[in-house]
Amino acid sequence: MSVVRREARRRWAVVAAVVGALVAVPLVVAFAPVMAPRIEPGQLRQRVIEAASGPYQGYAESRGSIVLPELPQLGDVSGLFGGTTSMRVWHAGNAAWRVAVLDPVGEKDFFKTASGAFTWDYGRNLWTETVGDPAVRAPQASDLTPPELARRLLKDAGDGATLQTLPGRRIAGKAAAGLRVVPQDPDTTIRAVDVWADPASGLALQVEVAGVFTTRFLDATTEPPSDAVLQPQASDSSGFASSTRSEITSSLNAVTRANLPGSLGGRARVPGPLSALAAYGTGLSRFVVIAVPGRLGDRTLAALRDAGGVAVAGGTGYLMRSAVLNIVVTKVGRRTYLVTGFVAPEVLTAAAGELR
Repeated sequence: MSVVRREARRRWAVVAAVVGALVAVPLVVAFAPVMAPRIEPGQLRQRVIEAASGPYQGYAESRGSIVLPELPQLGDVSGLFGGTTSMRVWHAGNAAWRVAVLDPVGEKDFFKTASGAFTWDYGRNLWTETVGDPAVRAPQASDLTPPELARRLLKDAGDGATLQTLPGRRIAGKAAAGLRVVPQDPDTTIRAVDVWADPASGLALQVEVAGVFTTRFLDATTEPPSDAVLQPQASDSSGFASSTRSEITSSLNAVTRANLPGSLGGRARVPGPLSALAAYGTGLSRFVVIAVPGRLGDRTLAALRDAGGVAVAGGTGYLMRSAVLNIVVTKVGRRTYLVTGFVAPEVLTAAAGELR
């Protein structure tokens, strides 16, 4: 072998070693132990709940493996829990925030301002304003940011939940402290909620639910967002629609006056303005009952049946199980009911049976 060839191989060996080292550095950083400041679980839980109301901003991503049937008018919900959602989050406080859901062809923005809630649909070039707080709405991406989801789950788990310390992780470039919350409610399907948060500010950086749903920041800061980014900016070419809380409530009640009972499955009904929709119980074992009108009800029942639902309620309904979220749709006379929640199937089938 010539001297030239030996030198060339030596140079390439050096290059390969350098490239290998550069590739390995992120892996070493990712798997190296994280020395997050020591904090008691109860104190961390309280900081996480409080931080959700404060300022923060960043880029977040949620991933779910909860398979739900494509129910009529609820396709977006199935995508939220059974796919990947990318979000840019700006949060100044509970009354001033914006969440932009990003996809390859556009985005959908949710705004909360002092005057109401706004939604911007890029694909439809449409702004929609909701004045006041709606009596009821379907889950949306803004509910799945790490701080908001952590706040809801930690509060619903209650003060009686078991708190455990988890090893720290490096998330969004921060040394995050870990917390596991184990609910003591025997009827909920959520067996554990894992949260990693900045121990100083309490900002939740990652939330994992029962191994089937994760939401985390890829970058995050507690710097407050600018006022400009929080203000809806409609152009002259945009469409615009508006509704109020009273209009939504009246229209839902007008569609079907179900007069749902005061208790179901041994749980009291949560007070609310709607006769066709109600929540029952408290905490993580709360479930929802919706009276679905007419043909929409028939389509909902058929969707659950065609998705492989198991016959229940004497053959007049179907049960669809997932890892944490269960659904029962049953027909009573000419009316169809949808019963769902993070609760054991037996609770939902019992409630559906009482509706008969």
